[in-house]
Amino acid sequence: MKLHIIDVESIYQRLLNSASAQEREVLYRQELLAPFEGMMRIYGGGDDLLAWAKMWTLYTPEDFDGEQRPLIEEMVSRMTDDRAWQRYTAALERGVAAFAPYADRIGLDTINCAVVLTRHNSNMPGRGYAGFGGLPGYLMVSLSLINDYTLPRVGPASVHELNHNVRFKIVPFSPMSVTVADYIIAEGLAEAFAAELFGEELVGYFVTDFNEEELSTARGVIGGALDVSGFNAVQSYIFGDTIAATRGLPKAGVPDFAGYAIGYRVVRQYLQRTGRSVAEATFLSSQEIIAESGFFE
Repeated sequence: MKLHIIDVESIYQRLLNSASAQEREVLYRQELLAPFEGMMRIYGGGDDLLAWAKMWTLYTPEDFDGEQRPLIEEMVSRMTDDRAWQRYTAALERGVAAFAPYADRIGLDTINCAVVLTRHNSNMPGRGYAGFGGLPGYLMVSLSLINDYTLPRVGPASVHELNHNVRFKIVPFSPMSVTVADYIIAEGLAEAFAAELFGEELVGYFVTDFNEEELSTARGVIGGALDVSGFNAVQSYIFGDTIAATRGLPKAGVPDFAGYAIGYRVVRQYLQRTGRSVAEATFLSSQEIIAESGFFE
């Protein structure tokens, strides 16, 4: 696997320093968006990459000279002071090294990678960072808040998405046939990979922010729905009731991000029982991992 790291820090600095709207748009389209064109066309961008960026709430060229400019300047400055982009690169290199012994089994060439800034929506669940790595060859981590919680998790988030790249290269994602079992294990493997490389203290809110009652509810509901298939049905169990409601989907009766939390615990229990690494487990079927974990017994 080769990493093509987009120098977003430099792109943002040049966007902030440019006085020309036309120059900003050309720079933004050619250097930030173009490497992700394949991903954008698949995930709703069509022919207008800038429309995709707006749909995914990325700050766009006009924001760098509009009312959002002071906020962007502050975010970029703090990211730079924290060396967040450099730590992101180092984390990805560490993740690639963990998969190096299995490179001939992965068949994944170049991965276009970026850490980008997005608008924050306080009405949606989450704590200011997210990512996308579900399409092999593309990896993006997004931050909508820059603070003492999100900054240390830039590296862990990056290797979470790297694990998705590998997993979905080995087990291609099919929206029509994906099951709840498949999805919780994909998310569990990804965050367990982050924990393996960076420690459990830096795992994400989507596996930590639950009480025992919520986990018990999620375990029961998800454990009884492992064979539910089709992405529209599956995502209600993964993302929880709040997000399901915003997407017009039936509620599954589980807390926000319950599928992540349960998947992480299934994978951790599997690793403890078998002594395998996450890299080894990434090649296994979701059914095997669930069965050997004993989590739902």
